[in-house]
Amino acid sequence: MKRSSVVSWIGPRMLLWLALLPAAGLRASDDVYRDAGAGAYSFLKTDMGARSAAMGGTGVLASGGLAVFSNPAMLADASSPGLTAGHNRWLGDATQSCLAWNFLSGRFAGAVGARMLLVPGLEYREEATSEPVDTFSATDLSISAAGAVRLGRFDVGAAVKLIREKIWLESSSGVALDLGVATHPAGWLDLAAAVQHIGPRVTMVERSYRLPLTWRVGASCRFGLPVGRAEVAAEIRKSLDNEPSAGLGLEYSPVSWMGLRGGARLMDETGLLTAGAGFAGAGWTLDYAWIQTDYGLGAVHRFTLGRSL
Repeated sequence: MKRSSVVSWIGPRMLLWLALLPAAGLRASDDVYRDAGAGAYSFLKTDMGARSAAMGGTGVLASGGLAVFSNPAMLADASSPGLTAGHNRWLGDATQSCLAWNFLSGRFAGAVGARMLLVPGLEYREEATSEPVDTFSATDLSISAAGAVRLGRFDVGAAVKLIREKIWLESSSGVALDLGVATHPAGWLDLAAAVQHIGPRVTMVERSYRLPLTWRVGASCRFGLPVGRAEVAAEIRKSLDNEPSAGLGLEYSPVSWMGLRGGARLMDETGLLTAGAGFAGAGWTLDYAWIQTDYGLGAVHRFTLGRSL
């Protein structure tokens, strides 16, 4: 079997679905969704923030300093510029990392960010043997630039990103646009929506794929408690190649510098429960998320570290 044929067979659909299985919004039944595998660059559908992951995957509202990757409109909520880095250990040796810089200028907010998925040590065989012929890796990279502005009661934002994927000797490149909007009808209520990964088709080994176009809508509300405060967030999302899925999360802050989080990923066959915690002090924030997975794949751990500038 030729190497290009191997890559074409594995493709963005097979390889990245395996690497990102805990984050894929799969249909909660035995049927395969009719458009499964139709979209390239599946890594783009994964939120990077540990806070949003711990709260059931509610990134359209809860991504904080990593909003450049999920909903650019939320950049307008930033109170100060900052740097945020994230790391995520997926299945086996697969890792995902990111870095974002947010800045402010009057009522305008901007950000630049980069994220990378690395899946090393994949084995290549031409027939059933105990030892592989060779090993290879898969790498996905996106570089994003985003801006947001307050327009009356609404915050609007847009982000453009350059994308590159390499599987063994084959590679593919693309460009995509994200659009987002957020509003705050009351001091305790936020509403947001985003459309992500808008762009032309891409080619990998002479085969054409669509980008994983995704829409998301969400709401969050905050309220005080006798001790501390709490926030509840919910999100519904639909991507090109998955059935609709949802997330529901709760954050309880008994003191201003700590948040305890929990949530659930709904209509998601790969897992249900999420949990985590966040800590803040002296201009630093540290967030951790634990994500349950199904099929005996173990748990996923995610970390995010931020610094106000």
